[in-house]
Amino acid sequence: MSDERDQPKEPENAPDDGKPDEEELKELPEADNADFQRMNDHVREIRRTYLSTADRQNLAYGGGDAVGGHKVGHDLNIFMAGGEKEPWPIVSITRNWADIRQRLAGTPSKERLIRLLRSEPVVVLQGRSGTGRKTAALAALAHRHPELHEISPERSLAHLDKEKLHHGHGYLYDASSRLSGTGRLTELEAFACRDALVARNAQLVILVGPDTDTSEVGGIVVRHEPPDAMDVLERHLSARLTAVGVDVRSIADEVTERPETPRDAMELARDLAEGIQAGRPIKEICRNRVKPLRRQAREVLRQQDTDKDLARRAFVIAGAALNGLPTVEVCRAAYDLATRLHKLEREGKRSKLALPPFGAMLGDWLEHAREERPEFIEEMDRTLPFRHGFATSVLDAVWLDYVVAHKALLDWLSELARTGSPETRLKVAHTLAQFAVYDFTFIYDNCILEWSRSRYMSLHVTTAWTLEAIAFKCPSRRPDVIRSVRPWATTKDLRRAATTVRLLGTRFGTVATEDAMRILEKIAVTHRGRLNGAIRNTVVELFLDGSPGIVVAKLTGWARLDHPVLSELAARSLADLAWLGPADRPPLLTYYNEDPTQAADLWREVLSSRYFDQKPWNALRTWAKNGLDIGALLRDLHAEPGLRPRLRFYQVTPPFRSEQEATG
Repeated sequence: MSDERDQPKEPENAPDDGKPDEEELKELPEADNADFQRMNDHVREIRRTYLSTADRQNLAYGGGDAVGGHKVGHDLNIFMAGGEKEPWPIVSITRNWADIRQRLAGTPSKERLIRLLRSEPVVVLQGRSGTGRKTAALAALAHRHPELHEISPERSLAHLDKEKLHHGHGYLYDASSRLSGTGRLTELEAFACRDALVARNAQLVILVGPDTDTSEVGGIVVRHEPPDAMDVLERHLSARLTAVGVDVRSIADEVTERPETPRDAMELARDLAEGIQAGRPIKEICRNRVKPLRRQAREVLRQQDTDKDLARRAFVIAGAALNGLPTVEVCRAAYDLATRLHKLEREGKRSKLALPPFGAMLGDWLEHAREERPEFIEEMDRTLPFRHGFATSVLDAVWLDYVVAHKALLDWLSELARTGSPETRLKVAHTLAQFAVYDFTFIYDNCILEWSRSRYMSLHVTTAWTLEAIAFKCPSRRPDVIRSVRPWATTKDLRRAATTVRLLGTRFGTVATEDAMRILEKIAVTHRGRLNGAIRNTVVELFLDGSPGIVVAKLTGWARLDHPVLSELAARSLADLAWLGPADRPPLLTYYNEDPTQAADLWREVLSSRYFDQKPWNALRTWAKNGLDIGALLRDLHAEPGLRPRLRFYQVTPPFRSEQEATG
């Protein structure tokens, strides 16, 4: 497809000229294409998960532990070698332990670590960052060792200079970030300095993430159980407000938004303590506080004028918007955004400077990166997702703090939606939904309205997913969404009708399947079948997530009408439904077993139609070849005399219980 910049600009109210245009409304791949169906299943599952959690508060997991011990000031003991600085710092945190101890919240993880450390020099603690892992590990080590150190995770433990380990000391090594790429903690890595530790009567606790494969060292792994966040909150408040003399329990009871993690509790306690000491009411403090991860996001995005590199900022934004996609995809998007932000930054100046250092480096690397963009993300594609909650915090901070960049951001997202994979389009939709929480009108005018008039079906799909996400992520915006799209159901404009079809395949249609099927019928007839490909995709969504009985009944009615457009649409839709997986348990066959009469009527009407289409026959034959139990369905079809020759032709004759039944 050619670049959108090479296309003539679309009039504000583009008329339907009645001529099909392959470029204008290019159909998506056929539903029986295995890769396309696999991607559709993947994206559908992401949408379901997103909508099921849309109304929950974001869990602000972040770096840190139950008491924020790693943020407390500490001494850096840099070992020296050959007169030069050793590039492997070991941080002493012994001086801070007395301060940490008074705010330590109990957790079963600490007790399990203590028991295991009685016999093992190396122990692994597995859990999510920000849930008190580090504090539990330090508490367990402090139970046996007077001196505590943290080894910087810059390199593997196999490269650690064992001579730098001290007798009788406890060591902590956080491997979470370093292992996020390989996802596996090997025995070689875990026990790299075991002998040196034993010789010095020292011990080591290794921290890993929840998704790290620890099967090779399973005997020394402890699964972390986070402490109660409210307990952590009260302990922090007690430590911070000792001189004030307040009732900590009563303060905690007035908190309107309960902390989800120890990290949240620490941040909340800090804000509460500062506000109370300034004489502010507790409810006001809770209402006006910046969420912890959003504060961190702002720190990452904000750069000094002397160190401003828009490519680095673009990389963070792209990582947040496309969180979880292959790194090469994120890098390409980041580079595109960096050029847009750079142009915006230099607008009005006489000379346009080159991209800053990181941008230039990224551009050079992308020249040699893979050019192919698979329709489905392969398992081998490396992903580096942000920690839980940080991506949404970055997007919040970007929208609230960088107003001047709003238009550039939306232009960038539009390009991603137009040219990206289905999963990229879904990520774009969810990003826009987050922005729309703050300014629905701006998002509607600059994206939704323009996309619904676009010639690109990829933008129609993204529009539908965006509206779905807005309505169900932010219920207060549902009236705005419904009011904006209600006129689309009766439009005669081809592009707007195509967007309506996609919208009916979202939760808007699945909660009212009968109305959705009626609108689809009207659109199919009005536009003489030019949108039948999109309609078939929507029918699949309505069957899977809506009311399958209504869908089957409506398709049966279309087949009976003997209408060229609707009869063909019914036949192709039936084939699409038959191709749905899993192969050993097709949803359409499952529905037949639940309601054989209605399902058999649909098959009979479609296969008897004079608007012959071989796809339903091919699907039926595939079922038979796969060894599925379709004997009852075939007997129902064999009862129709006109279908018997075709059943024999396609070699899908039913197993008969008697000779009389076979000669029927």
